Amino acid sequence: MIRRLVPLAALAVAALAAAACRGDRGGPDEKGPRAVAYVNQEAITDEALRRELAQSRASGGEGEDRLDVLRRRVLDEMIDRALLLQQARARSIVVGQDQVERAFLRVRSEYPGTHFDDLLAQEKLSQAELKRHLEDQLTIERLFNEEVFPKVTVAGEEIARYHADHPQEFESPESAHVLQIVVASREEAQRLRAELVKKPAAFAEVARRASIAPEGKDGGDLGFIGRGSGYPEVFDVCFALPLNKLSDVTPSPYGFHLFKVLERRPASKRGLDEAQGEIEAKLARAKRARAQQEYLDGLRKSAVIKIDEAALAAVTP
Repeated sequence: MIRRLVPLAALAVAALAAAACRGDRGGPDEKGPRAVAYVNQEAITDEALRRELAQSRASGGEGEDRLDVLRRRVLDEMIDRALLLQQARARSIVVGQDQVERAFLRVRSEYPGTHFDDLLAQEKLSQAELKRHLEDQLTIERLFNEEVFPKVTVAGEEIARYHADHPQEFESPESAHVLQIVVASREEAQRLRAELVKKPAAFAEVARRASIAPEGKDGGDLGFIGRGSGYPEVFDVCFALPLNKLSDVTPSPYGFHLFKVLERRPASKRGLDEAQGEIEAKLARAKRARAQQEYLDGLRKSAVIKIDEAALAAVTP
């Protein structure tokens, strides 16, 4: 399906591919890169497909023995994108350059220092090409926002039915606000425990000094954890521990723990009123995804799509 703004490495290849598709809209007899497909007389070239295929494999696509499957999937995504951009042009949907610039700056902000320019150079991609691809993405998003999403609604009875049919999603287990110290050896844990028995208020100070866990810098504060989460055989000790009391040394695969519980909350269940906004958003996302696919299916049915199977089979990353 159509992706929203994605990391620059993916955008780089997609931008090159989009530029290649955009640059060859003639018929089958034109010279230049070989067309693997035509979408309403708009060519998708082997060069464009090769770039997107290489990026897909680099980011974790199917293995070598599934190249045929991956190649077909990537081509389908390119056909979908071409159809949507054609539809946007037919509907006179455009985005302003100010929107493109803001999107460009958001992507750039994800790469501090010279990383952004280094990656552009690595992908042999100019800023102008990246901006053109961002413009395509924003155009497709606007097409959906104007043509598809306004028809998606979630009725109150759907929300109530979902809440009734999925009670487990709205149940919260008993939870405890936990501080912990984790060290590598039992001997060190026992030494720190003896220190804390004498100075109970020093837990956060000791955690910052000695704990090897990430939250050590925050005084060992894990926040609230639910009963049964993580390693229950380790953390369930917190649900038997009196408030503000120091635990015994507790081993785990990560090391040796000392716990202190600051607060405990009973199990609870969110009612319909409390969960309504979350359910509505979840149902709306699912309906929008279905509506997008149905919209694309409609465009495909009315389009003339021709695939050169021999040219497609010859494309390798």
